Parts: sequence; structure tokens; C-alpha cells
Amino acid sequence: EGASDRLEFSVALDGDVTLNSQILLQEQGLRLYPNFGRFVVQQLLPSDQQQQVSVMDYYFDTDYNSDPEKFEVKEVLLSVSIENE
Repeated sequence: EGASDRLEFSVALDGDVTLNSQILLQEQGLRLYPNFGRFVVQQLLPSDQQQQVSVMDYYFDTDYNSDPEKFEVKEVLLSVSIENE
């Protein structure tokens, strides 16, 4: 009792055509913005009473630069966790 199984994995989305619109809407303070990668994963792996699925997204610039003003998002990393209860 109390034991659970968890599977965690990451999916890198490079060159997502919706990235600029997502970032612009977030910068304007909107809480609802299109995130198609997360939506697809959540539809393919739905949560139910025995399985809880969570997806977090992280934005990356694949080119290193020490100047934060030159940060340019080029990749989204989806961190997926599936927990069986």
C-alpha cells in the first residue's frame, strides 16, 4: 500500500513554428496561450483514476551566450511524468 510507479521522460521540440506566438502572448501577461506540444502529449496520454500524467515545458536557446539580452528560444523541452497509483 502507498507504493506507486513513476515513468519520467523528456521530449525536445526543435523548430516549433508556434514558439514566437507563445512567447509573445506570455510576455503580454496572458495566462492562456497555445502550447500544442503539451496538448498533444496530454491527449495521447490522458490521466484517469489509476494514472496521473503531468507535463511541464521549458524554453531553451540552444546557442550559448552570456548576454541575456541575446536569449532566443529555439527549442521547447517537454518533461513528462506518468504516475500509476
